[in-house]
Amino acid sequence: MQSVRIIVVEPKNPGNLGAIARLMKNFGLSDLTVVNTHRIPSEDFFRSMKGSEILSRCRMVEKLEDAIEGLEFVVGTSGVKSDSPREVLRNYMNPEEFVNQSRRIGGKVGIILGREDIGLTNSELAMCDFFVHIPADEEYPILNVSSAAAILFYELFGGKRTKKVETVTRRDNDRLIEKFRESLIENNYPSHRINKTTLLFRRVISRAILTPYEYRILMGAIGCRHNGPRKK
Repeated sequence: MQSVRIIVVEPKNPGNLGAIARLMKNFGLSDLTVVNTHRIPSEDFFRSMKGSEILSRCRMVEKLEDAIEGLEFVVGTSGVKSDSPREVLRNYMNPEEFVNQSRRIGGKVGIILGREDIGLTNSELAMCDFFVHIPADEEYPILNVSSAAAILFYELFGGKRTKKVETVTRRDNDRLIEKFRESLIENNYPSHRINKTTLLFRRVISRAILTPYEYRILMGAIGCRHNGPRKK
């Protein structure tokens, strides 16, 4: 099975955390990171660890930035979606699309599960390459976090296998995104639109999953625009 890290952000209910750990065991997952356990009383958190190999070995960090370190691809989860192309932050994939996309990646993939009550913040979603929305009835569209985890883990476990291709690293993508952002600034792009346009660019290259050749072409093209036309 593909290398996957499950990241749970600020869990509130130790029962949900235990359920996620059991589901991970069901579907052959073992890498669990928990971001900020302060919402769970310490005695409840450690009680939830008893009898759970995954919970007893989980990594605990204070910030989401630390949890996603070393990952090549990061996907958030959210019950709130948008079908508008202008709402870049909330444009989404369904679980099957996510699995097919992630299987093309050679490196480790991270799945971020948000808080039980408010999910992921906009700033946290902006750290993701894209996010997954699980369709449900419009009258009751928000799934419990462990229910959402069960669906995603099942899709990962039984999803169609696609051929892996050589792809660039997340660090390479970050360099490309930063160069793109610098180019916007240097070319007097409207300052109030820079963040949204940069996020849109991140979403585009994440969906594309660049090969090294494509990466070099884009870096060269953006660098040419940034530095001005090459002198003859």
